[in-house]
Amino acid sequence: MAESFNDFVAGWVGGAAGIIVGSPLDVLKARLQAPRSTATMNNEAPPSAWQTLTRLVRYEGINSLFKGVLAPVVGLAGLNAILFVSYGSLLRVFERQHHQQQQEHQQQHHQHYAGGGGGFTGEKEPFMPSLAQIYIAGCGAGIACFFFSTPTELVKIQAQVSRIPKSSWEVSKEIFARSGLRGFYQGGWITVIRDAPSYGIYFWVYEGMKRILELDQSQNSSDSSNAWKLLVAGGMAGAVSWSSIYPIDVIKSRLQMQVVSSSSSSSSSLSSSSATNRAMPSIANVTESTIHQSRLVRQYHGSQATTQNGSVTQSTGSINNTAQLSEAALLTGRSERPYTSIKDCIIRSYRAEGPSVFVRGLLPTIVRGFPVNAVTFYVYEVVMEMLSRN
Repeated sequence: MAESFNDFVAGWVGGAAGIIVGSPLDVLKARLQAPRSTATMNNEAPPSAWQTLTRLVRYEGINSLFKGVLAPVVGLAGLNAILFVSYGSLLRVFERQHHQQQQEHQQQHHQHYAGGGGGFTGEKEPFMPSLAQIYIAGCGAGIACFFFSTPTELVKIQAQVSRIPKSSWEVSKEIFARSGLRGFYQGGWITVIRDAPSYGIYFWVYEGMKRILELDQSQNSSDSSNAWKLLVAGGMAGAVSWSSIYPIDVIKSRLQMQVVSSSSSSSSSLSSSSATNRAMPSIANVTESTIHQSRLVRQYHGSQATTQNGSVTQSTGSINNTAQLSEAALLTGRSERPYTSIKDCIIRSYRAEGPSVFVRGLLPTIVRGFPVNAVTFYVYEVVMEMLSRN
């Protein structure tokens, strides 16, 4: 019990430290993964990470780099705590199995050699989990975190992609008002598909790097001889694990960016019969506020979008302009769900934006993943040592 408590506290503190360090690049990643408007795709090349970052700061302020940070500090740091508790618990299961097998072997050895003066000491050999066991424990920990990771990431992503400043609490209230508790598990299956293998790789790389770098177990984690090794091992774990599942993360982010209500399935379809319009959500009851927001979106993207008729009508009805549609849906909360399934999201994203859509934002994610996870693991190890001594 004490070991699990230590894992929980150290995991939470380490997770919070990593989240704060990585928040600006996390917001940038979410914006790069967001679907692009039709007008933008037709007239402009995809914006670079630097262009997106400068537009973000210019039009939404420096505080936008920390959008949605409260949800992950409370939720994902707590999730990190649960992750380390689950991972540590599974490793201890392997450790108990190891010691049980060791004891049985020693008893058999004692019985066989008892007549020859052999003795049974019953001493336990130090347990060193294999990399396969580490991977399995990581996968299991990823699955165990599903109930916590899905809601916290949903709130974080919807706060990050909104062009209207919203707190995590405001986003949470909107989700609950639209869909109740069930709404917080939007994108749940794809989250499990992403997290199970990614956390397996995460811990596998971390422990593997510690062994390659020959961490000195006799020294404290805060000692310079070990500190840089832990930072490198943690950074590599983050970079490699994110790289391995990034296309899945793109799909997960797109599914969770959608503003979905419980009545979406019964909502009326778009009046237009074109393939483009069938693929997009409708926004009913458009108000002057919506029109103002769409202007903000056009300014943010640096391009002038118009409706199919070349103008925007300020009246009740649906917007037929796909350039405004996907962006305005993220702003207003009055939309049908554009993607019906994981498969639908993959196919339509590929058809609309090509294969590059699945790696867009990968570089800033890797750049973010290294320092965030370096700090997370380092703080975790230091706090664990402090708790163990006390």
